[in-house]
Amino acid sequence: MSRLSQKSFQKVAEQVLGILYERYPTPLSTNAISKELGRDNEFTGKIMGFLHEKRFVALCRVSKSGRQFSTRKCWRLSTETHMKYSHMSTR
Repeated sequence: MSRLSQKSFQKVAEQVLGILYERYPTPLSTNAISKELGRDNEFTGKIMGFLHEKRFVALCRVSKSGRQFSTRKCWRLSTETHMKYSHMSTR
């Protein structure tokens, strides 16, 4: 895998936030996000970890039926980030 510049990494992270904003409040798996981006799961996982550290996204550990995920990770936009995005789009 080739190295990306910090600027390119930021652009892809912004694309991920846009995808999650469109689907809010439905959580998406790392695999679903990577398919939407056209990137591999490993790279998407790194981006999701970065966004999680910055508290832009939240990790969902329970499915709709209430079962706990053991290895699968699902992500959704954090409530704070969603409010900021909503506020920006109404201007």
